[in-house]
Amino acid sequence: MTRQCIAFVTDENFFLPTFVAAILARKHCSRDTDVVITFTEASVGRHVAQDLCARENIVFQDTSAFFTEQLSVLDKSKFAGRISIAAMGRLLLPAVLPEIYEQIIYLDGDVQVVGPLDYLENYRVPEGKFLAALDYVPVLSVLKGASHEDYFNSGVIKFNRKGWIGRRAFDFFVENGGAYHDQGALNAVKGDAWIPISNKWNFPRQFMHLVDDGAPAIIHYMSHPKPWDGVFFPWSRREHDVYRDYSVSVKNRIVPLPWTDSL
Repeated sequence: MTRQCIAFVTDENFFLPTFVAAILARKHCSRDTDVVITFTEASVGRHVAQDLCARENIVFQDTSAFFTEQLSVLDKSKFAGRISIAAMGRLLLPAVLPEIYEQIIYLDGDVQVVGPLDYLENYRVPEGKFLAALDYVPVLSVLKGASHEDYFNSGVIKFNRKGWIGRRAFDFFVENGGAYHDQGALNAVKGDAWIPISNKWNFPRQFMHLVDDGAPAIIHYMSHPKPWDGVFFPWSRREHDVYRDYSVSVKNRIVPLPWTDSL
């Protein structure tokens, strides 16, 4: 059987939320699916992060040299807001992940996996195709003409490494920029490569109070605040405490490092 992986891309500041997301993914995926965290920058905490990942059966890959070189061509001023330049790393994942992974499930670090991932794992994406769910588009934006039918969210994507459009999207952003960074670039070059899937696999946190527990498999905490910032409607203390619990656990094991104060 061809092996696949669930992959995360993070920088130093976003490691702890990403680590928690990876632990939750590991809990809900098959033992045959690897969970991998890649790093986009050199970090004094690299060895600690690697040790923490090993304890949770998560593969840690120090890909900082590659990403530092590749991302250096980007205009960093375009990432001065809430989007980290590390977000562009998802576009280049096939270049840093072992070739044994033909099928790659990418997850943002601000998701919580709350249900089995069997559908995503069992779906064999054809060459040149990828899975993604529709993006949340506010009603006011729709009234102003924004499309709500042909624009996907890039927080959860499954793709076949053969024919992945990420490099094309990266080059598009270098040449054209765009307010929505990797997501906007991917949508701009997607052509007929996109296979829409249910928002069960990328559920906007704005609506989590409207569904029963267990209905979404992946909750995506897009925009701010984030669940590690505190308890804010529509989530409860349960969604917040998962970060606090792991943060305390990590701080009890290691000497202070920059990312231990991110929660």
